[in-house]
Amino acid sequence: MRRTVEVGYPRGEETRARILGVAVDLFGTKGFDSVSTRDIATASSVPPASLRYYFANKQGLYIACLEHVQALTFKLMEAELAAAEALLADEHVEIDRLIESFCALQDARIESMLGGPDGGTAALFTIRHDLPSDGDAGRLSGDNTNVSRLGACYVRMMMRISGNTLDGQSALIVTALINGQLTNIFVRRIRLAEMGWDITDERIDWMKRTVRMHTKAILEAYRA
Repeated sequence: MRRTVEVGYPRGEETRARILGVAVDLFGTKGFDSVSTRDIATASSVPPASLRYYFANKQGLYIACLEHVQALTFKLMEAELAAAEALLADEHVEIDRLIESFCALQDARIESMLGGPDGGTAALFTIRHDLPSDGDAGRLSGDNTNVSRLGACYVRMMMRISGNTLDGQSALIVTALINGQLTNIFVRRIRLAEMGWDITDERIDWMKRTVRMHTKAILEAYRA
């Protein structure tokens, strides 16, 4: 049974939630520069004034989308992230346990990207956020400390696994390369579907095992 995230909204916030869902989809599929607030209002079946009421402007709406996507993602990853941080607090933790924890974080990320009920639009939004944008979408950021928590956790695990032979910047680059596997899987999901390789629960599990095998090989190569 796949985990899903149920997000409840107070009365009167259904419109805001609908706008957010549509905006995440449009920003994710078309990019920040190619979508106007009028496009989003039309697709949400609301007047443009509703967007201004809830979000002030396009940048405010985008930041709200970013915070929304981050909240969904980290709700799925919280247990694994907290477990990894607990391991790092132990100065004598075994490297094997850190490697397993690193892989568990990746499992949770694959689940959030491919196993959620949104068809992957939240993951696509996140990927596009890091792409160049004439509107500087990548420079916009939400108020979510979980992003830095996760990044710091990956870096600290990588440094500990390497016996601190990697400095912080090098560890950050290595973890980015390792986690690039996940982006590579996601952006090719349409091509896979065209080949008849639909994303089912069984295939998500297969992807987890495959990514885990690759990740362990890389981490073992850096092991002190």
